[in-house]
Amino acid sequence: MHMTRRVLVDFSHYDDLCGFGEIARNYAPRLAARKVDDIRFIFVLPEKRMGLFGEQVDYIVRERKKQEASQYPYAIDLWHATDQQYNFRLCRPGMLQLLTVHDLNFMREKHGLHKLRHILQLRHRVSHSDYVTTISDYARQDLLAHVPYDASRVQVIYNGIAEVEHIVPQQPAFIADANKPFFFTIGQIREKKNFQTLVPMMQFFPNHHLYICGDDHFAYADTLRQLIATQGEGRVSLTGKITNEEKSWLYQHCAAFLFPSRLEGFGIPVLEAMRLGAKVFSSRMSSLPEVCGPHADYWDDYAPRAMADVVEKGLKEWSRDSAEAQAAAAYGRSFNYDTYTDAYVALYRKLLGL
Repeated sequence: MHMTRRVLVDFSHYDDLCGFGEIARNYAPRLAARKVDDIRFIFVLPEKRMGLFGEQVDYIVRERKKQEASQYPYAIDLWHATDQQYNFRLCRPGMLQLLTVHDLNFMREKHGLHKLRHILQLRHRVSHSDYVTTISDYARQDLLAHVPYDASRVQVIYNGIAEVEHIVPQQPAFIADANKPFFFTIGQIREKKNFQTLVPMMQFFPNHHLYICGDDHFAYADTLRQLIATQGEGRVSLTGKITNEEKSWLYQHCAAFLFPSRLEGFGIPVLEAMRLGAKVFSSRMSSLPEVCGPHADYWDDYAPRAMADVVEKGLKEWSRDSAEAQAAAAYGRSFNYDTYTDAYVALYRKLLGL
């Protein structure tokens, strides 16, 4: 009779409206549904999610994580911290520690003591891990460049993409005329997203509107609003957050999806856009060339005219029913949560010697 191993997976961000939450909401149900006879999974979830996946998994309440993990009646063989920003990870003799690192964006965004604190914290967490995964090879190389660690114990497991094809699209209220051509982009309205480069480019597209969507509570949003007021030609809108249904509609109806971001550990929106038939234009920075591959057109010069030239050329040679668009959609579908779950279950088994 085989011995059951116990693997704790920290889904503390399950209800958060961020990339960590998106991953948790897609990974948790798939992992719970897996028939893994020799592994019992323990999920850390918000208290209101207790019992969500039935009796096939055990539960630890996020709000009492430290207390309940310490009092769990069985030995925990493997603890998977699903992001590097966790607030507690139990350490016991014999318990394996797996850490997923999403990015080292703080190396470019933080300065002075704030940057030093973040790098020291990450180095501490990585040094106390038996194995590390990253969400792209870019993130892996960035990690190894700044954190002393054995490269043979760092593995890339790409993020999955939710099945956006199943979402029923809904036209946003801010779209008055669905027949007027528009460009679309989405992300937190932060400086690293580089949205400011798109605004002056719009002078070369007098028939198009640009919708910049996403969480706009950051201070940078005010700077972007001022730029839109002076250079947006009256055809650039900062919409704030949108629903998944609205996002799906925008992907499916936009003339192009524009993503000039400078810092991405992965870059989910570009793959969502491909899956829903949108032409993608991307920066060539951080992980984006790796994730987009040959299925995007890239900016190398951020002067407004140069950016417009890339977009004009790309749109001239592209249509939604082309072989290029179909190939991009198929490529986008290759990043899915079933493959993601397979990869992590295989890794758990490898680390546990099963």
